[in-house]
Amino acid sequence: MKLKQTLKRWLYGSCPGFAGSFPYYGVKTYFPRNSLVFALACEQGIYESTNVRLMLSALRPGTTAFDIGANIGLMSIPLLASEPTLKVVSVEPSPHNHQSLTRTIRESRFHKRWEIATVALSDREGEATFHCSSPSLGAFDGLADTGRAGKTSAIQVQLTTLDRLWEQHDRPDVSVIKIDVEGAELSALRGATGCLRATRPVVLVEWNQINLSSFDCPPDTLLTFATEMEYDVYAMPALVRITSSIHLRSLMHFDESFILMPRP
Repeated sequence: MKLKQTLKRWLYGSCPGFAGSFPYYGVKTYFPRNSLVFALACEQGIYESTNVRLMLSALRPGTTAFDIGANIGLMSIPLLASEPTLKVVSVEPSPHNHQSLTRTIRESRFHKRWEIATVALSDREGEATFHCSSPSLGAFDGLADTGRAGKTSAIQVQLTTLDRLWEQHDRPDVSVIKIDVEGAELSALRGATGCLRATRPVVLVEWNQINLSSFDCPPDTLLTFATEMEYDVYAMPALVRITSSIHLRSLMHFDESFILMPRP
């Protein structure tokens, strides 16, 4: 790690009077102690910069973006900073992440255009068990214990669908959706069919083999779903269009981010 990155991590991660938050796109961004996501942001400069650039290119003025599995908000903030007419709904049920994210939103200059939904998204409404790791590894919290973050504890969370959340926000025009929910991505997509058909957003989705196996979800289901919804699937970062199950499984060894783009 370069000296500047090391100093940034020490200053905002450990130094009394500074630790616990850091400036990100001009926003004071709070994070749990020893947060992995904060460490990655220090290392990368812009967290998941390729994904951020793709999302920025897909934004339409006057629309809404849904950041599903928002963690501490590092994907939401660049969108809000880039487009002054955009509204963002950050969906985050993890109690550790939620606490930090709520404080960031409340103190942010974007607070009138940015809100948090404390629910887990699925293809049904109700309650479900949610598995929480340590505060530092909140990025791995989810509806299944994937084994990626060591010991977890179980809590109950409210489930809803993206379609229901979209309706509660008066069915806005949606230009971008990001879904990173540790293996439950297919359920979240299946609960979003009304929004997808009506607004045709670009969807950035995590598609990780370890996470998917915790839900007995074959990787090929992403292609099946996309075809049903008249979307095409592209691999990041080069935006290679995926044409077969073999193609998808091969590319999953190199990156876990994929793009669903509506067909013309």
